[in-house]
Amino acid sequence: MFHNHTTAFADFNAAITPAPSPAAQTTLSGETLVETLQGWVAARTLRAGDTLATLDGGFVPITAISTPEITSAMVRIPGGALSNCSDVMLPGNVHVGLDLPGHISDAPLVTAPLNALCGWNGIRPTLSGAAELATLHFDTEELIYAQTGLLIHASPAGDTFFERLSYGETCAKIALLQARLGQPDSVAA
Repeated sequence: MFHNHTTAFADFNAAITPAPSPAAQTTLSGETLVETLQGWVAARTLRAGDTLATLDGGFVPITAISTPEITSAMVRIPGGALSNCSDVMLPGNVHVGLDLPGHISDAPLVTAPLNALCGWNGIRPTLSGAAELATLHFDTEELIYAQTGLLIHASPAGDTFFERLSYGETCAKIALLQARLGQPDSVAA
């Protein structure tokens, strides 16, 4: 009860260095149009240092571009399905921005895996061959514009600023949006 604690706690002067924030990235097909300072260009023409338009109204530089391993089936988004001006193909594991009504989501904008949107608004997996892909790297998390209105989430591996829905959460919110509860997921079957 009456212990001498003068030596119980050693002086500890460790240098605390914050861990570097994980780089944000997203993968696009080479034909995807993105907005740069020079206008709309195909992703295959991009180089590190080029700047892309983002949701917050600014332009951010691409820090690196790499060629990814194909880890997901390609998904075709028809023009107009997600505010895109024309058809576009993207890997199914890419997250896209969705503006859902208030009765479905409290967040003004959420991101969802593209493969979970298959079957909604004409979005479908494709059977076409492998597309030319490019992974764009950024210093910070971004929502970049593609095909004039489609928002593509360049996110870090960990936590994100935007609410990131899982496959199941996305399917549930889309079902609420369409008021089709209890119907089977024809894409997953």
